[in-house]
Amino acid sequence: MDAERERRIGLNESVLREVNERIEQAADSFGLGDQPLNLVCECGDPTCVAQITMTPSEYESLRAEPTHFAVAPGHEIADVEQVVERRKGYDVIRKHEGDPAGIARETDPRG
Repeated sequence: MDAERERRIGLNESVLREVNERIEQAADSFGLGDQPLNLVCECGDPTCVAQITMTPSEYESLRAEPTHFAVAPGHEIADVEQVVERRKGYDVIRKHEGDPAGIARETDPRG
């Protein structure tokens, strides 16, 4: 895969991660506790409109590693990431080391 494509995928995923960060922050500000949140799939497909559901504590667990993202089942892009965990309704993917992981770390809103 060429570096430009890797970068586009990584930047798209980082934008969606930022959307989910804001959803989680809003839920927290409203005192919703650990009620399930409807989040957006953080895959690299710019046309994806899939939603995934998880609790804030599940999201926090995922976000502990900046190279991990939540995607709808089957939405991983094998040449830049791999599924590391399958959960009910979504998969956790980890970016491959090198440019994909570097972009994830560089764009991490918590970094």
